Amino acid sequence: SCTYCIKINYNSDMKKYIFIPYNDSYPKLYQEEEQILKKILGNDVLIEHIGSTAVPRLGGKGIVDIMIAVPRDQMQSISDSVQKAGYEYKQSGGNKERIFHQRDENNINGDLVRFHLHITFPESNTWREDIAFRDYLRNNPEDAKHYAEIKKKAAKESNQSKEKYMVIKEPIIQAILQKALQLKDL
Repeated sequence: SCTYCIKINYNSDMKKYIFIPYNDSYPKLYQEEEQILKKILGNDVLIEHIGSTAVPRLGGKGIVDIMIAVPRDQMQSISDSVQKAGYEYKQSGGNKERIFHQRDENNINGDLVRFHLHITFPESNTWREDIAFRDYLRNNPEDAKHYAEIKKKAAKESNQSKEKYMVIKEPIIQAILQKALQLKDL
């Protein structure tokens, strides 16, 4: 059960591309979910809070993104374990380096929180880039603020088109990622 769930209006006719201001409960939601995952997977698994909810004051879709890194040959067994624990496998969100899952949970008020779970391996570009991107935004509030403005614009102007949403966001994502990776490689 989700102690710190916040109101995120997910339903069958939900708008996918929205902007929700940052909420201070996101780290608590992540920590609760991390403890659940550690009970299922053990304490030796690398688990990180990524995405917009991992960056104070950023804002975004309000989805708590979690990334797990395990040896590549263990990714499928970890995927099987989290599916048994209620995470739904989503083929459309994965790639050669990542297996993607989603879980929605209602709190006692009937409000919903959505978790995205990404399973990858520590040597993957996915792990390296997502962690670098998050760390850069945490340490560079002006760039995080600019990114939030672009995300708001993308949510408003995309008309719920993934292609349009990404066309608006992609230039700033690439610019920030380039800065983040340059710092990481120093």
